[in-house]
Amino acid sequence: MSKPMAMDFFVAVPSEEAGNQAASKIGTLGFETSVEKDAETNGWTCYCSKSLIPHYEDVVRIENQLDEFSKPFGGSIDGFGTFGNV
Repeated sequence: MSKPMAMDFFVAVPSEEAGNQAASKIGTLGFETSVEKDAETNGWTCYCSKSLIPHYEDVVRIENQLDEFSKPFGGSIDGFGTFGNV
């Protein structure tokens, strides 16, 4: 956990349009973004990916930042994950 790895943060959004608006704003923070609809739940998610060293404080800071950036579009942070350095 001392080397940079790709981290994915998930932002739940109410629609594709809201997801694209959130993705555009979040992209200014250096995240690669995509918006996808879940086939099972029909819910929309804005996926935000960035390479970083996953220190706890940084992950919490990023989650808070993404939550704030997505709120104007009806979004909220919905977790994070990583496949590590594969």
